Amino acid sequence: MKTITRLMINEFKIDQLGYDFMGYSINKQNASYHHLIMPRRLHGPMNRENGAILNGLTAHPYLHRIEAIDLEIFNLITSEMVDENIKGRIDIENLRKINDLLLFFEKEHSADITKSGQPLIKDIYTKRLLK
Repeated sequence: MKTITRLMINEFKIDQLGYDFMGYSINKQNASYHHLIMPRRLHGPMNRENGAILNGLTAHPYLHRIEAIDLEIFNLITSEMVDENIKGRIDIENLRKINDLLLFFEKEHSADITKSGQPLIKDIYTKRLLK
């Protein structure tokens, strides 16, 4: 695990909370760092101000799938996580807004299929702590 990921897990008390910046259950084994403001592909820094801790098996790949399909929803979710980062805590109001955005995306794309014939939205992506 990268140092910044470990530091943010501690600072945001993610181990005690048991959920990530998007409301997905998380532990140290599946935690991953997600670039918020300046993406990795543009050589964005891997620091606290530019990051969120996400479940690397659910929230993180799902968010990138959303980015590829609906950039507006992706940007709105990112904005909520930036707000949590600025607050220095994972906030229930931000999680509610994120959940609402995810529910909207899921309603709009529930029947969509990937190029490989798989559902766009895997069942595991809909299993959040807040519903």
